[in-house]
Amino acid sequence: MDILTTSKPSKQAMAKANVNPKTGLATDYLNLFNEYIMLAEAIGFGSLDIEELDEWKPIDYESHFVQTGFVGVKIVLSAYQNLDMKIKTQFESATNILIALIEEHKNSPFAPLDGIKHQRDIIEAIIAGSEPIKIDECSHVQDDIDALFD
Repeated sequence: MDILTTSKPSKQAMAKANVNPKTGLATDYLNLFNEYIMLAEAIGFGSLDIEELDEWKPIDYESHFVQTGFVGVKIVLSAYQNLDMKIKTQFESATNILIALIEEHKNSPFAPLDGIKHQRDIIEAIIAGSEPIKIDECSHVQDDIDALFD
């Protein structure tokens, strides 16, 4: 990463940069996954060619903000670098699951997007600082992954 910061930004600075001061995460990262969902839905409707999905590539949280030229990038990165380890682990685990679901969906582009949307919603809840997500509440995610291979 080109932009290195060390101190945690103030709650006011985080709020101004659209970072949830409670969690230290910004919802703008969800735009990456919402883009995939919109592309896949457009392909399902026949509005786009399947090859459009090949153009979508997952990128990590920090790279997303650097590459998009997000106005508050220094605040976002500083907040992320100072995340509570429990939040960071939960966030990164949920994000990795979502990326795996999307990569599998690319192989079956007409498969339902329910699992992907649900996983995106889990990430949104983590960013918002909602109640912690329990693994047993997400057990159906493996069923969604398995359904892609059926």
